[in-house]
Amino acid sequence: MLHMHEVRGSSPLAPTIKPRGSAKKMAETIDYKEQIQKLIRLQETDSEIYELQSEKDSFPEKIAVLDGMLEKKKNGMNEAEEKLKQLQVKNNDKDNELKSCEDKILKHEGELAQIKTNKEYKAMLEQIESVKADISLLEEGIIGIMDEIEAAKARCEEEKKLFEEEKKKNNSEKESIRNEEKQVDARLNELKGIRGELKSGIAEDLLTRYEKIRENRGKYAIARIEGDCCGVCNMTLRPQVINEARLQKGLVICETCSRILYSDV
Repeated sequence: MLHMHEVRGSSPLAPTIKPRGSAKKMAETIDYKEQIQKLIRLQETDSEIYELQSEKDSFPEKIAVLDGMLEKKKNGMNEAEEKLKQLQVKNNDKDNELKSCEDKILKHEGELAQIKTNKEYKAMLEQIESVKADISLLEEGIIGIMDEIEAAKARCEEEKKLFEEEKKKNNSEKESIRNEEKQVDARLNELKGIRGELKSGIAEDLLTRYEKIRENRGKYAIARIEGDCCGVCNMTLRPQVINEARLQKGLVICETCSRILYSDV
């Protein structure tokens, strides 16, 4: 197990990891400078894996967005077709009403020859004129509906065209995403192989520490010292911490974010 140590006196020493007991002799053989460089390369590999995995995770959402856009165009086409059907049904109803009125006129005209009195004859003529007025209104309505049907047909054609264009674009973009996903998968597999090789050259205790920090802190487990600050959390470091990191005699941990510190200086 890794432990923190302190110097004599009132001020604490930088948080440098030093083993004790039976692990001390093994630790003396560790070249921390070399190990830190290997951890840096491991983190670079892990960072690329992290980014690529995030990209891979975004692909289903991208496809869902494309499907949503296509569904929207499909709904527009379906709505236009439904509107056209409603107008055609309405037009058929008007045609049936018109035919019914025309049949009434024929019937009433046939009844005129059988009428005995002028009063009945006059009443029948009034009924015929009333039905003719209904026919006139129906014919005007049918003309209006026919205009609407023509406009609805034009809209159907336009919506169908938009849907086909979106479908073509959708298929092309999905194919592009699938190809991109294949490339990402290939690179991820390659990086996992590289990661395995890098891990094999890192001391077990250091690797365990690194993995634990990544588990708790996310993408970065190692932070470069930039000026007098931790390069990840940007908090100011004590001079003693910076000096310990430069000496590279052991692992030096950021007191704020608990990441492993290293210095290029």
